[in-house]
Amino acid sequence: MSHDESPGPADAATADVDLDGNRHQLTWPRDESLVDTMIAAGIDVPHSCREGHCGSCVATVLDGEVDMPPCDVLGPDDLGEGLILACQARPVSDHLHVEF
Repeated sequence: MSHDESPGPADAATADVDLDGNRHQLTWPRDESLVDTMIAAGIDVPHSCREGHCGSCVATVLDGEVDMPPCDVLGPDDLGEGLILACQARPVSDHLHVEF
């Protein structure tokens, strides 16, 4: 795949992301974090360390599923409520709805 081609459906999910009262519709590559995807789309997403340590990119998955490595910032209750670190999360579902 050349650099200017869009990822195919198997390589990406679609995501509706609510941030600051606006909804952004994104193609979220399965091998990229939500923060990286939003930055690439020109969206000013809250983030700082991009390594899962600071918690400034916490968001809530309202619909869909993500994969995320274990972290020290979110506890089991937080994860159970759908909270994610957008700098670490990768899409599992084909469509997701995430809110900041």
